[in-house]
Amino acid sequence: MIFSSASGLRAYSGRTAFGLALLCLTVNLNGAPQAASQTQESATTQATSDLPPLPLSPTEAAEKNGTALRMSLKDVTKLALQSNLNIAISDTNEELYELRVRQAFGPYDPVFSFTLGAQNSRSPNTNLATAASAPFNEVGSARWNASYSQSFRTGGTFSAFINANRQQTNQAFALFSPQYNSSAALQFTQPLFRNFRIDANRATIKLANLDLKLNDSTFRQNVTTTIANIQTLYWNLVGAIRNYEINRESVRLAQISLRDNRKKVEIGTLAPISITEAQAELASREVDLISSEELIINAENSLRNLISSDRNADIWQQVIVPTDKPEFKEYKVELQQAIDTALANRPELEQLSLRMQENDITYAMYKSQRRWQVDLVGQFGSVGVAGPQTFGPNGQPTIPDYLVGGPFHSYKVLFSEGYINWFAGFNIQIPLRNTALDSQLAQVKIQNRQVMMNRRVTEQQIQTDIRNAVQAIETNKKRVDTARIARELAQEQLIGEEKRFQAGLSENFRVLDRQRGLSQAQGVELQAMIAYQQSIIGLQKAMYTLLEANDFEIARTSSQNVATLK
Repeated sequence: MIFSSASGLRAYSGRTAFGLALLCLTVNLNGAPQAASQTQESATTQATSDLPPLPLSPTEAAEKNGTALRMSLKDVTKLALQSNLNIAISDTNEELYELRVRQAFGPYDPVFSFTLGAQNSRSPNTNLATAASAPFNEVGSARWNASYSQSFRTGGTFSAFINANRQQTNQAFALFSPQYNSSAALQFTQPLFRNFRIDANRATIKLANLDLKLNDSTFRQNVTTTIANIQTLYWNLVGAIRNYEINRESVRLAQISLRDNRKKVEIGTLAPISITEAQAELASREVDLISSEELIINAENSLRNLISSDRNADIWQQVIVPTDKPEFKEYKVELQQAIDTALANRPELEQLSLRMQENDITYAMYKSQRRWQVDLVGQFGSVGVAGPQTFGPNGQPTIPDYLVGGPFHSYKVLFSEGYINWFAGFNIQIPLRNTALDSQLAQVKIQNRQVMMNRRVTEQQIQTDIRNAVQAIETNKKRVDTARIARELAQEQLIGEEKRFQAGLSENFRVLDRQRGLSQAQGVELQAMIAYQQSIIGLQKAMYTLLEANDFEIARTSSQNVATLK
């Protein structure tokens, strides 16, 4: 090919450099083979060697200085499940509720008690039958008692005691002084009507177990929300990085236009105002590039906040470099199947069911308290006594020989002499009216109705969420298709406008406008692809299937990964 003038040669060189830059940008956006991309990049570098160097993105700078932390979406999600503080807090709640269940069994713990003491009292003689030879009556005593009690899950109670004491008095008619007394008894009480099937203790245990299930449901809900937030932020970071690259390529195109315009002004084929226009456009695009760098940093900080449990962790000194790219892969879902899956999995419905069970337990307990109290009672015991021998006025002993002895002899009498006492029967209590319980029962009924209505409202809301999420996927799919076409047309328009400009059939500001239009079309396509990925996450969150694709059990030990708090 023979060029007729130097200006034609310059025009061809500018057109070639500009075309190579566009081709490189198009290849990078569409993901062409690596070898072709490297060849075109080399050609573009030669054509733009006289231009100012473009800045490195934060991720490229990190790759260069060794602070890059390359992470896939799966890596980020796993790290969040291990280290997210909100998940760790929820994880410790499970331990708290398990301890509350153990605490609810406290009333069934056996109780052993022991009493040891001494007492002395004096009173004036006021009765001939009890008068002492001294001007006052004096009674001194010492006692040592032991008892055992135990409640059972049938509502019954068992108790046993053994008591002993030593009593000494100066009363004239006392047969023993000192006198050693002992007694022992066993007693069992079993409700037969009120508190038979359920009582306050058993209701507390059931409610504590339901609270544990509620906490587990809430924990899984928090984990699902965290996973959705993490993955959304991950794609935000991917989009921010890719947006930076688009803006940087736009800056490069503006640099090429400015360089070519200067050459044309030098040879007199273009007005000087074209340089001013190109410079203004370049400055505007550089501002966009600076703003896009801030978006990367903000997205990265938000992501770090969710995957770090320590503000001094190494990750705050590293730069997260996403390895997953926003490639379009169609996600197909059938609407009714998605709704059915959500209704079967959503924790809100599970929690409402547990609330209804709690109300049922409370209602059963209150209803039991309105019944007659009919308790079967059985008691069996014995008494013993011992002391020193005393003699009457005629010198005859007043105490049978089998009662004569010290403190331990009273125990022998207790178990061998047959001083038995027992009781078997019923304790019956008939409530004539209980306004407080009637009111409580009515309140529980109203609460149950409210829960049932809330469940219906929640089911409708879930159906709405699924329909919106499915529609968002369909809409974003159309956005991706349309944005791809718009970007391809913007590329063709820019190439065509550049050819018209080189031929003198267009103006400089039109080329710059086409460049900006291409940059905007690339950004719209990128945001559409990111939105499509995020709409898939939104549907999976609405169906409550995010846990199936991630290691949920890691989250159950997240609190162990938190550094010791000071």
